[in-house]
Amino acid sequence: MTRAALVAPVRTAVGRFGGSLKDVSAVSLATTVIKETVARSGIDPELIEEVAMGQSYASSEAPCIGRWAALDAGLPISVAGIQTDRRCGTGLQALVTAAMMVQTGAANVVVAGGVESMSNIEHYTTGARWGARSGGLNLYDRLDRGRERSQPEWRFGKISGMIETAENVAEQCGITREDSDALAAESHRRAHAAWEAGRFDDEVVGVEVKDRKATSRWSRGMRVSAPTAPPNPSRSSGP
Repeated sequence: MTRAALVAPVRTAVGRFGGSLKDVSAVSLATTVIKETVARSGIDPELIEEVAMGQSYASSEAPCIGRWAALDAGLPISVAGIQTDRRCGTGLQALVTAAMMVQTGAANVVVAGGVESMSNIEHYTTGARWGARSGGLNLYDRLDRGRERSQPEWRFGKISGMIETAENVAEQCGITREDSDALAAESHRRAHAAWEAGRFDDEVVGVEVKDRKATSRWSRGMRVSAPTAPPNPSRSSGP
């Protein structure tokens, strides 16, 4: 079996929901990273055989985002592209898929990664194509709906999403809210210190962000202010 190696890893910074990157589409983020990966690796684009890109909330604005982003990044038309979806493990699945391609001899060079822009996930309806005789149409938030519909309702009942799952795990494992808050605060402190020390500089590529006044490059991933501990609610205290 051929050994697979990761070469020239790079990423964008992570923006908050509705924040600095809210007007940047998922495919634009993917395109930026593909261009930078190819540039850093120095590889001849003609040698790239596949782009495996993970996206959990794909849409018809950029169907099969691996192929779409490959073309948008200027890679040869001969470069194929696929899209993976394993929910929270989607980007990692794209890397696993790429590694398997190399290990099995299906391809020698694969660009792989994961991308998402939750700020750009749309609202939609399932009842408009053939019209409605009476009454209104439901407009779903696809971000929420994807969590609610993640498993068959007939088998598991109503599912609220990862927030409920996190509470169930905390209860089963005996993790208190105080422990969780302490870990979150310490994680934030360490991440902020790492940003200030420039530890992420080599792995982060700037993203072009346009507004009414100018175009800038955005490459930071967190706020500077220290986090404040939220109140300590529980499921028994109401919504």
